[in-house]
Amino acid sequence: MAEIVVYYSLEGSTEIVAKEIAAALNCDLLRIETIKKYASKGFMKFVHGGRDVFMNKKPALKPYEFDASKYDTIIFATPVWASNFVPALKTFIDVHKDALKGKHFNLYTGFLGGGADIAAEKLAEYLEIDGFENHLVLIDPLKKPSYENKEKIEEFCKKIRGVA
Repeated sequence: MAEIVVYYSLEGSTEIVAKEIAAALNCDLLRIETIKKYASKGFMKFVHGGRDVFMNKKPALKPYEFDASKYDTIIFATPVWASNFVPALKTFIDVHKDALKGKHFNLYTGFLGGGADIAAEKLAEYLEIDGFENHLVLIDPLKKPSYENKEKIEEFCKKIRGVA
């Protein structure tokens, strides 16, 4: 079984966790990035990100390499924006929608203000699946690293491998 972590990170918090998951599973890692960068500081960060979520935007992505046929399991990692997953994942999913069918899906969501479960439901609906096999939720792991977070990541990875 081959796995890949597909992630979007604006400020680095999701990236840290995505890299930890990929290292623990010894699997591939794919960062998706938008061509047009979102503001990463101040009020405009929330305005532009929230606007794109509510307006169902699908931003153009920088080039990347991904062959879905190489993977049985996809682990998405996304920050939560306005109780939703990031618009960049919509673009990625739309490009690979047919190739993603029948895969095993797991999810990591990180947030500051809540909405992780709602974001997971919306992403599952967008993927046209009943839900995620495993869902890891952490609160601001970049600014609030902890031993507990590391334990949660380890447990999440064990569940993906079926050893928990």
